Amino acid sequence: MSIKTITPAELSQLHQTSGAVTVIDVREPDEFSEVSAPIAKNYPLSRFDPADFASKHDKLGKFFMLCRSGQRSLRAAQMLEAQGFGSVFNVTGGMIAWESAGLPVIRKK
Repeated sequence: MSIKTITPAELSQLHQTSGAVTVIDVREPDEFSEVSAPIAKNYPLSRFDPADFASKHDKLGKFFMLCRSGQRSLRAAQMLEAQGFGSVFNVTGGMIAWESAGLPVIRKK
């Protein structure tokens, strides 16, 4: 199976219309604290345990994986798919594309 993709703009629009999206940012905590999407939660890939994640989240939910450029998030999405999650999306271009699209960010002061 191939991982579905979504652009940052599409994800932002989805969040605005549905309100409830689960965005998982798999960058390291220092990267996340420097700049992040306001709708993202940080689960660093270096400590990402897909089995533990699966025990705490509904596999029927939609999950949007985010990183700096889209590579680490793709790996995390593949891990979740292997755990039986059926609706996992990789945010194309990651935070680089998110910022380039002019979407809101939380930036360390």
